Amino acid sequence: MNRALNYLRASRASEIASLQRLLRTGEQITAISELIHVLQRERGASNIWLCSAGRLFGEELAQRAAEVGLREQSAMAVLPEAEAQPGYSRFCMLIATALQALDGLPALRQQVHSRTMTQAQAMNAFNHIICTLLNLVFEAADTASEPDISRALIALFSFMQGKELAGQERATGSAGFAAGEFTETQRQRIQVLIAAQEQSFATFSQFSDAENLQRWQAIADAGSQIERLRRIACTGAQCGENGVLQWFSLLSSRLDQMKQIEDTLCATLMNRCQCAIAAAQHSEHPPIAIGEEASFSLYVAGASWLSGAETTLDSNGLAPQLGRSVLALIREQSQRLQTQADELASMRASLDERKIIDQAKSWLMQQHGFSEQDAWQALRKSAMNQNKRVLEIAQAVLAVAATLKA
Repeated sequence: MNRALNYLRASRASEIASLQRLLRTGEQITAISELIHVLQRERGASNIWLCSAGRLFGEELAQRAAEVGLREQSAMAVLPEAEAQPGYSRFCMLIATALQALDGLPALRQQVHSRTMTQAQAMNAFNHIICTLLNLVFEAADTASEPDISRALIALFSFMQGKELAGQERATGSAGFAAGEFTETQRQRIQVLIAAQEQSFATFSQFSDAENLQRWQAIADAGSQIERLRRIACTGAQCGENGVLQWFSLLSSRLDQMKQIEDTLCATLMNRCQCAIAAAQHSEHPPIAIGEEASFSLYVAGASWLSGAETTLDSNGLAPQLGRSVLALIREQSQRLQTQADELASMRASLDERKIIDQAKSWLMQQHGFSEQDAWQALRKSAMNQNKRVLEIAQAVLAVAATLKA
């Protein structure tokens, strides 16, 4: 039985190593969160600069670029070493994609400053950079194996995604207010962004802990001033020249409040990782003495060597150290792993649905030249028309894509 105990210890050590790696990933996510926040601000400022024909936010551009530079350095400092590790291939590839996108920032800023690109082009470029960073958070959520930590990661990712959509709303509204009028495309985009935010925050609410959920509920209502400006943006009503400054100020204040919740979500994730590591390090008990635990039976699949038709080991029929120590450890670990498997199955289903919808959106973007928001709106509209879930429509789209490819 020493060999069995050795493998149990190896299992526990492997679990601790995975948790420690996830703790380091949490530190990286915190730094990425800071970088995304300042990139969102730079995107909004760039839209105002371009759509006001260089009249507004000239000094703001330099300030925002400097902020991004500092946060980028902090994020680079906590990235993992570029070394080969088992199961690390996709994460390293996503890091490489994000770094490549960030390398394009100086050229993007030069084009924005000289106004040699359109607002839509600048918006798409910033959106792409932020998307590559959010993909790192999603990858972490998809690889966590501890249910409590998975829930914290999914809540964090969903909230970050909702905040990014709110940031896109700020940038799109800033462009319209700075220009003095909204195009039909901009009006539709704001409506889509508002609906998409609701979906992301609904997912967040499903997986969040009570404390962070309460914080969000306190600011979830956008407020009467923002709603008034939203109506102006979505109806095409005339807006005064101060509209852009009011819009940007109100939406920035709301995004800063979201950032505070995002910070607490990061802290919750780190705390759960640390608690899980501490619990794993101290959970291996010494052999249990006789009388400390009631007798139990352990099911053994395919145990043809047991007498008669019995397929269980009874702890009372074995030596105390075997029956009450090794089997107790096995039973405890088996029950814990089964509970984790059940909870993770539910969470994996949510992540798998997102992957399918993202794949369908990508195919529509490639085939029809849609933007990401246009692709999502097409899926959503089709689902509403057919009284089906967006997931079902996405699955149908992928089936068509596979047929055409074949």
